[in-house]
Amino acid sequence: MNVVAVIVHWGAVEPTIKLARQLDEISLISCVIAVANDGKPRPPSFDRASWIIPDANRGFGGGFMAGYEAVPEADIYLLLNNDVRLTESTVRECLDVFADPRVGIVGPTQVNADGIHTGCGRLTPVASVPKKRRIPSTEIDDVDWINGAIMFVRGDCLRRVPMPVKYFLGYEDTDYCYRVRAAGWRVVVSPAQAWHSGGGTLPGAGFAYYLARNRLWFARSHRSASTVALTAAWLTLAVAPHAAVQETVSKQSHRRFRMILHGIRDGLAAQPRSDELMPNEPRPRLWDSWTSAGT
Repeated sequence: MNVVAVIVHWGAVEPTIKLARQLDEISLISCVIAVANDGKPRPPSFDRASWIIPDANRGFGGGFMAGYEAVPEADIYLLLNNDVRLTESTVRECLDVFADPRVGIVGPTQVNADGIHTGCGRLTPVASVPKKRRIPSTEIDDVDWINGAIMFVRGDCLRRVPMPVKYFLGYEDTDYCYRVRAAGWRVVVSPAQAWHSGGGTLPGAGFAYYLARNRLWFARSHRSASTVALTAAWLTLAVAPHAAVQETVSKQSHRRFRMILHGIRDGLAAQPRSDELMPNEPRPRLWDSWTSAGT
């Protein structure tokens, strides 16, 4: 079985180097590709893994597709953040699930220092918010979505249903799982566990923009018109004011509040095609410093 691991890289190179070396020691993985969305040159100590530098930041889904395009005939693709750790036994257990030809996506049970991470779950019926699953699975379970931080995808499934690019950051994994399920494949979580610290490279204020915009885009793609209206109202009347109050109380500038408003505006505007990005991505840098929050 030809298994290609794709690390979507952004930020400090050390976590990506560490993960690539760990993956290289797992006999079940055929090759490792890191896609440097931040344009960083290949580290001298990157060993046998490939280092791809796209012509621009393609976002999370676009970065994964760049890795796929480099090796388009693999049997299984393993999509990864660089803040994860997994063992050979976890990889083996997840790959074994593909013995069922109906399975398109598999995710391990993700854990961190607080216990079960947001590795899989379902969505709330009204506001399209991912509902976290805090109870570990004891068997293979079908779920609405798998967190793209660690996602195994059948090659035939990816070739028939490409990962969406338009979201840039956030909701592309959720949207993808919905599209895969609509195409007749199963999306499942395995009880095999993997570590995911989570959130290490996300710029706070900028990410608030993407959560608002992409939540609306997802609702418009997969929900009813009434759900879209409720989602927009919830973001406008609850989420944005809550951010404003928090920032006022803590005597911060209203960066997050402004980003949410920009996200609502773009979320209700014309969407790009699934395989396209909006102009000027990452768009939060149009209104603020994209890297000011630690990326």
